[in-house]
Amino acid sequence: MKKHTIEPNFLFITERKNIGTEERPEKLKITELVRKNQPILAWPKRKSTAQSGSERRAVQNGRNTHFSEDGETLIASTVGYPRIDTIEQPNSDQPAILVSIDPLVRISTDGMEATLSLHPATDEGFSPREDTLSELLTEADINFGLHAENLQEALQIVSEGCNDFHDIPIASGVPSLPGTDEYLEFAFEIGPIAGKVLEDGSIDFRERKIMIAVNADQLLARRIPAIPGTPGTNVQGEEVEPESGNEIEVKILNDTSFSEETGEIRATKAGILTVIKDSQIRVCSKQVIQGDINYETGNVRSENCISVHGSVQPGFTVEAVGDIEIFNEVGSATVSSNSNIVIKGGITGKNSLIKADGDVDIKFIEQGSIIGGGNVVIRNQTYYSNVAAGGNIRYQPGAKLIGGTITAGRNVTVANVGTDNSPSCYICAGVDHERLQFYYELKELHTKMQDDMIQWMQRHGVNAKARKVRKMQKEIDEIKMKLLKLNLIPGTSKYSRVGDAPGTDDKQPEQEENKSSPLDIAKIHIDVPGTMYTGTELRIGNRHMVLTKTITNRRFKLNSNKRRIIASPLRGA
Repeated sequence: MKKHTIEPNFLFITERKNIGTEERPEKLKITELVRKNQPILAWPKRKSTAQSGSERRAVQNGRNTHFSEDGETLIASTVGYPRIDTIEQPNSDQPAILVSIDPLVRISTDGMEATLSLHPATDEGFSPREDTLSELLTEADINFGLHAENLQEALQIVSEGCNDFHDIPIASGVPSLPGTDEYLEFAFEIGPIAGKVLEDGSIDFRERKIMIAVNADQLLARRIPAIPGTPGTNVQGEEVEPESGNEIEVKILNDTSFSEETGEIRATKAGILTVIKDSQIRVCSKQVIQGDINYETGNVRSENCISVHGSVQPGFTVEAVGDIEIFNEVGSATVSSNSNIVIKGGITGKNSLIKADGDVDIKFIEQGSIIGGGNVVIRNQTYYSNVAAGGNIRYQPGAKLIGGTITAGRNVTVANVGTDNSPSCYICAGVDHERLQFYYELKELHTKMQDDMIQWMQRHGVNAKARKVRKMQKEIDEIKMKLLKLNLIPGTSKYSRVGDAPGTDDKQPEQEENKSSPLDIAKIHIDVPGTMYTGTELRIGNRHMVLTKTITNRRFKLNSNKRRIIASPLRGA
């Protein structure tokens, strides 16, 4: 026997009314305006025990509505216009009723803009009036930044009966002003940090000045404190916290001193000044090698700065605590510094590895690898090479990227990418290099485990699979979940994409990683002032795309909801 369905009572007036011009009217269903905390739906009280076996029509609360504590009444959470829809239910032929409220005032996500939505007035029931509109705006939490002219326009529409739909910008907040970052003000000209973005938006590609001689007790720099920002106010009258100026962690290394009281950094002995990522300072002695690094010199390892006036021959190693400057080529060799590296010649060979805690500034690299903790500057070309930077990667105008992968913790500016015939390049911005490598390893492991399971099933037959295959499938699912959760954005928790990964193996690294500030991925971009060929792969944070056509002069960044990469014309290109 089919059960009787109990329908709810709607506690607001609905009418059909002609909307539009006299020549082309359109009959639409409209509702009266309901107030905040007003009941809009209720269940009829049972009249007999016969109804006890009846089923209520399924009702779901939509936007801006909530049920009472006893679940008998649906209540408006804001002032607005009720809306009734139906949605399909699983395992039921009867759709559920969905009741929501279209708010009288729509407030932007950031709370800085408010729009008044006036619907046609009902002949019966409540509608905005001249004497209630201001009260209704307050009820909708609009307490700041009202536009007097627009409010007057709204009052005029209400007084004339409001026979159409109107969206009127009604209020604007006052945005907060960001603070100024803390920085080191150097006591003398140290030359540009190659690849630095200037105030006009251009990039400084002058050659980096290194090997600067300083004297004992000489003032090197002074820490200039961050300046806090100015609070703003949103349309609800709430204070909007400003983006504070970032502090820097000043690291005083070899033969330098720092006074917290005065903010002064001084050299404790004469030597060569080294500046790493704008906030780490050391003074070292200078070691000069007039010729090549070869069998005559052997590998060179130094606690100081090294200036090589020749080349680094294949198979040799140059390591230094301070800056390394190489005037000629590096061929299938390793160059490593705890500071910065400048190579004025080219780098060639699959076994070439250039690694620095600070910046790397090179002419070109072919089939080698670069890992820089700061910025990496390419002046001519990278050819089938892997380049990674903790900061930005900047290609000088006219430079080329052909094949290989470049990964920047922050932004990428690359002039020309690919050719008609070359393999695709992979460009990543706002990506942690080590996590990306781990991502590749997980994908490879996931594929191998799937292949192993298939091969096992082929050898032993389907009937023999039960326990063994369930175990293999569980392990595959765990790797897949790690791939889904892995967050490639620097400064985030390693498995923060959709929650924390199970297990405790990564707990300690997670705690260490969270010491750094999360990157604002919305500000990250890939700039292409030249030409980028079709097939190029792009990644910004956790989002990926493949270029389907050749483009020129474009900026790639995430869209407003950070779900996909979009391109826009590059200003000044």
